[in-house]
Amino acid sequence: MSFLSLSHCSRLLAGAGLSLLAGAAMAAHPLITDDTGTQGKGHSQFELSSDHDRTRTDAGIERVQSSSAGFAYGVHDDVDLGISLPHTSYRVPGEARQQGVGDVTLQAKWRFHLGERWSLALKPVLTLPSGNHDKGLGNGRATTALHLLAQYEAEPLTWLVNVGGTHNDNRDGQRKGLWSASTALLYAPHADWTLALDVGANRNADREGPRTQSYALLGGIYHLNKDVDLDLGYRRSLQSGPVTHTVGAGLTVRW
Repeated sequence: MSFLSLSHCSRLLAGAGLSLLAGAAMAAHPLITDDTGTQGKGHSQFELSSDHDRTRTDAGIERVQSSSAGFAYGVHDDVDLGISLPHTSYRVPGEARQQGVGDVTLQAKWRFHLGERWSLALKPVLTLPSGNHDKGLGNGRATTALHLLAQYEAEPLTWLVNVGGTHNDNRDGQRKGLWSASTALLYAPHADWTLALDVGANRNADREGPRTQSYALLGGIYHLNKDVDLDLGYRRSLQSGPVTHTVGAGLTVRW
């Protein structure tokens, strides 16, 4: 694959991986914005998700399929530790399909304030360079991020706000200092359903693309029971340039 193609794939995956750049690894799928909730000491959560991106450009249609398996464990009532293993498959017109394991993400969540309605948490994130950088499947270097999460509850509504920064160390000449901000409104019309609207923006790592990336997302979560959730979501990029449409589905199990 040529250098130009690799560079192009890097920009493509950066756009498709907006959730990673926003530091929202293991947010409740299909949301990008994370909540302040923790598992509770000794409790665990497993999440399996898959997102399909479609972008129409002058060269043709570019497709990316991103799957992720994530595990979180409560080491304290207010502290979770988590790991997420992604797998990516993408194809650019005129090039062979590339696929493989991406960069593994380690994270923690510390809920340091729990009030009657408001709660606050910090989420540090470390991404390890486990993906094949030469195939456009990884960043090539470790990245770090820190995010502040806020949540306000007024049943049947829940309001989430995330702000954060990322040190995007890389070998591709991308921006290293990134920021992100997002907010989501959740509405639970019934005990079995949660509907969500999620919007956000982040500084684009690619110096050649729009300086800011943004998105809007609509999603729904079906609570099969108190320990199992099924979800579906649709996301659309809002920044200038080619529009990316993303459809995703997920399964969450707690015990």
